[in-house]
Amino acid sequence: MQTKLRKALGLVSMIIAFMPAIPRGVRPIFLGVFLLLSIIDGLKSNDKFKWSYFLMASSLYVFYLLSLTYTSDLEYGLKKIGTAIPLLLFPLAFAFMSKASIRYILDRKYRLMWCYIIATTVLCVGAFITFNFDYSFSDSILHYVNIIRSRIYGWKIHPIYLSMHIAVSLIMALFIVRKGLGILRWFALILISLILLFFLMIMIKKGPIIALILVGFLLVFLFNNNKLYIVFGLFSAIVIGTITLNPKVNKRFTELLQVQDAQSKNLTSTSIRYSIFQCAEEIIPEAGFFGFGIGDGKSELINCFEEEMEFLAENKYNSHNQYLGLLLKVGYLGLFFFALFLIYYLVDAFRKKNYILVALILFYALVMLAENILERENGVLFFSFFVNLFIFTYSFKSTKDKEIQVDTSISEIQYLESQS
Repeated sequence: MQTKLRKALGLVSMIIAFMPAIPRGVRPIFLGVFLLLSIIDGLKSNDKFKWSYFLMASSLYVFYLLSLTYTSDLEYGLKKIGTAIPLLLFPLAFAFMSKASIRYILDRKYRLMWCYIIATTVLCVGAFITFNFDYSFSDSILHYVNIIRSRIYGWKIHPIYLSMHIAVSLIMALFIVRKGLGILRWFALILISLILLFFLMIMIKKGPIIALILVGFLLVFLFNNNKLYIVFGLFSAIVIGTITLNPKVNKRFTELLQVQDAQSKNLTSTSIRYSIFQCAEEIIPEAGFFGFGIGDGKSELINCFEEEMEFLAENKYNSHNQYLGLLLKVGYLGLFFFALFLIYYLVDAFRKKNYILVALILFYALVMLAENILERENGVLFFSFFVNLFIFTYSFKSTKDKEIQVDTSISEIQYLESQS
């Protein structure tokens, strides 16, 4: 029974990793199955519930729930509680799940990475092909950023989150290259990576690109692997060359050096964020230790916009910074516990040389400086799944090691019997 449960959990984990290409309406079914199987697996094993891990990993969601008691817009608050459910679901699932089952999934982590990479590629290419039925090839490239967020039912995705999928896929590709591949898979991975890089440069989202480059440099330094030097050097040259030589891309990145408020004539994403941060800075002291509540954090920010920046109020912009967003919703206390969760497991990952967790936490933490990734399904789902899974990378002994030990013991017994 335990073996069947373990295999079922492994299969559902692969499906979750493939979710970039799975329509959003179907996803909750698999998430519910994953939680149910995890609870059954934990109850049937002799393993204890992982309380210390669960309390730390789910602390932000607990603060969200508590904030419902003092938020005014309860309807919006409940909607956001629903979106953030992966922040509770995955810690609860892994806290229940037996050590052997977690290890079983992690022993197949490279398959899981392949699933995620392929799913991201399917989403990018599939959407592009679909657009070509209605648009020319050049128009599909030119308007890809706008079409991807509005035209495909079930696959609609903001380009920031598709860029994040691509960046995480490319980070995982570095780990797969480091592990070693046969010649055919090596070329396949390089081809897929080039395709993903192409779509990343079409969308030109600065946050994920900068975070990817910084994390990539760190990984190459930590790994000190000749193959990775070549691969990362090639991709870096393509990215830097595109930024330098393509006028449109170059303009987007030079915006970072032109800080002005949203009242200026030349409105850019950087000027919008600068104006948002100005307004957030004014009202943060009012948020205090507990914040305005999960339902009122955004509305308080919009009220500030109405007084000073009408354009931002009309478009109902959020804080465009996850840490500011948490300050407004759950205050200094909520932000402290979330930061504690990230820092504790980042330090622990460095100590154990758990570099996949290091890479993921750093990447998401950097992107959070410019985006509220925990407030959309395509952000919070994959952040919570990958981070909570890879926390356990070096926590338990490999099931493969156990299998090898069992096989060795059987061989020794057979040998002794043959000698007697």
